Amino acid sequence: MEITLEQARAVRRKQADLQLTAKESSNQIGISPHTYSKVATGGSVKNTVYVKVMRWLTEDL
Repeated sequence: MEITLEQARAVRRKQADLQLTAKESSNQIGISPHTYSKVATGGSVKNTVYVKVMRWLTEDL
């Protein structure tokens, strides 16, 4: 699955809004810090990672 630049921006915005480090954000999502860096910049990730990221982004809605 592809994390779009808009989705990556939303991930970084939520991280900033919650005043989290990249490591704290990756822990909340349930992915490694290395994978989080790929998510935060956009790009191709595994389906399971994509689902975790989208759930994290929408959990407060």
